[in-house]
Amino acid sequence: MKKINLINRFLLFCSGTSLEVVCKCPSFEIIKYSTIGFTIFLTSILALVSSFFALSLIFDEQIIVFCGSVFWMLIIFNLDRYIVMTLRPSESLVNNFIIMLPRFVIALLVAIVISKPIEIKLFEKEISNYEILNKTLDIADIEQKLQSDIVEIETRKNTIINNYEVKNENVEEFYKEYICECAGTCGTMIRGRGIECQTRKIKYENELNLLVKESSIKDSLLINLANYEKKIIDEFENQKKIVRNSSFGFFDKLKALNSVNFVASSFILLIFIMVEIAPILTKILSRNGPYDTLIKRSEIEFETEFFKSTDFLNLMREKKEKIDKISSEIDVEQTKNFVEKVSRSDAFDRYEKLRNSIDED
Repeated sequence: MKKINLINRFLLFCSGTSLEVVCKCPSFEIIKYSTIGFTIFLTSILALVSSFFALSLIFDEQIIVFCGSVFWMLIIFNLDRYIVMTLRPSESLVNNFIIMLPRFVIALLVAIVISKPIEIKLFEKEISNYEILNKTLDIADIEQKLQSDIVEIETRKNTIINNYEVKNENVEEFYKEYICECAGTCGTMIRGRGIECQTRKIKYENELNLLVKESSIKDSLLINLANYEKKIIDEFENQKKIVRNSSFGFFDKLKALNSVNFVASSFILLIFIMVEIAPILTKILSRNGPYDTLIKRSEIEFETEFFKSTDFLNLMREKKEKIDKISSEIDVEQTKNFVEKVSRSDAFDRYEKLRNSIDED
């Protein structure tokens, strides 16, 4: 049995290789599976780094980030190790494709999950610029909406003021007509306070009273509009403050990643996919080696022993059933003989009693 150093033992463990079996194989098999284990180990390290970046965006406590990263690394390590360990390639390419397909899908999902946080870290400056640009655009939209609302309020103010000015001008016209009539320079051309003068005076005073009420209503509406304007200005200022102080979370940065540089992001993702599926491709594309042969032989030997033990158990079970059947038949026969003996003894006793009674008579 070959002696394997500690590093190779660890790498073989990473690849899910049996030390007992691989020690019986040539050295190139040990190198092959050590390489696969090293790839799985690197993938786990990438998973640790990736999850550390991702969790750093979510949690502030470093102990939580570290523990979560190690936990995620162990999940990815165990999953990759299981995928490679359970992969049994055959001579048929179609069968190999069918065997590889579900494992390839799992490896693809793992590669995507690992790569995205690292991509976010690599494009951190670009995402930060994209965030600033988005904030600027959001603030511009808020200011545009604010200006639109302020213009609408100013329009309503101007409408109220214009309506009041029109009514004020009408009252002034009524006043001029009243003075003119009373002075005799227009209307009836009769100077003095006649009926027409009094009529125009009453009309002027009524319109003046209405104008005073309109003035009060106008002031009240203008005050309400001014308060409303101040309120929406404060609301928009708060919105702008919220936008300025906001920051992108993990999923926001993940969404911005495609907008920043889709081609570069896709290229990095392909690299991670290749790293993740490399152990699978290595096992699928390589021919069955001594290790695979020994594993198959071990499986066949186990199945043979299992079937032998199963046959032995079945044989013992059949023997027990026969013994139980014979025992039950013997018990029935003995019971029958006992009943017959009891019946004869009982009949003889009755006969003796009957004869004794006849003799006494």
